[in-house]
Amino acid sequence: MRVRYLVGAGGALVSATLTTALLTGCGLAFGQDEPGEPPGAPLPEGATREAVVPEHNVINDDVLIIVDDGAEVSEECGDREVVVAADDAVVVLDGDCGLVRATGRGSTVDVGSADKIVLVGVDNTVSFASGDPEVINHGRNTTVTEGGSAGE
Repeated sequence: MRVRYLVGAGGALVSATLTTALLTGCGLAFGQDEPGEPPGAPLPEGATREAVVPEHNVINDDVLIIVDDGAEVSEECGDREVVVAADDAVVVLDGDCGLVRATGRGSTVDVGSADKIVLVGVDNTVSFASGDPEVINHGRNTTVTEGGSAGE
């Protein structure tokens, strides 16, 4: 792998080539090929490799994605993955959840229990009624506490 450094005002910048290589290795790069596809595999007509963000909340058997700002959602979690990307949402998830991720701003999320809670947003509060979830808190002014209004 070729590494280039660019020097600019205020310090060194890493070139896009290295950044893309590092992010791709972590599975974070936009536009990367799907697992199992050869690099550069052709896409179906009209398809792109850009990240797709739903326009409204998605609630199905596998995942709950809350994107509507100010949403009030109360659901049985059913071991689903949950992503709260909305701002100022109030989400109550009864029962067991898999991964719960809060990426929006100013949301309150109450879960019965979760395997893992990840915070990367701002001013979010997540609480769990029971269990001992793995917590990853990379958010700003975010908290995870035991308690809340969700049922086990």
